[in-house]
Amino acid sequence: MGSILVVETDPDTRDRLGGALREAHHEVLVARTMREAYLRVSEGGIDVVVIDSYDPRVGVVELVKEIGALPDTPPVVLMSASPHAPEISARIGAAMFLPKPIEAGELVAAVSRLVGEVRPVRAIVDHEVGEDFSEDAPTGLDSRR
Repeated sequence: MGSILVVETDPDTRDRLGGALREAHHEVLVARTMREAYLRVSEGGIDVVVIDSYDPRVGVVELVKEIGALPDTPPVVLMSASPHAPEISARIGAAMFLPKPIEAGELVAAVSRLVGEVRPVRAIVDHEVGEDFSEDAPTGLDSRR
């Protein structure tokens, strides 16, 4: 099915959620920190990022902003029992917010829906400073052929 990154510090919760996603035939990758999550997403190939956060005010906004700058930004599912989580979820543009406590089957259903959706891929063009983009600039192509 899909490649799912689960961002979770608690090993028991990580095992429970990861196990349920694997049973639904998803490949599950794990990140224990926000920094590790960014590095995993930046490698590409992630279909959905699931963030389970005790306090989404710490690190979640920054992580989503950083991965949002990547060319192939996967949708984010935020899970939390924090009273701040619904507002933060909306602010970061999370594809879904799941309030905790949550049954593993609810997460599997949410992730499975997101994996099946087509999402846009953003092209990032990197121009060097001082590069000439005028019509007379050489392109390496001979237009006389």
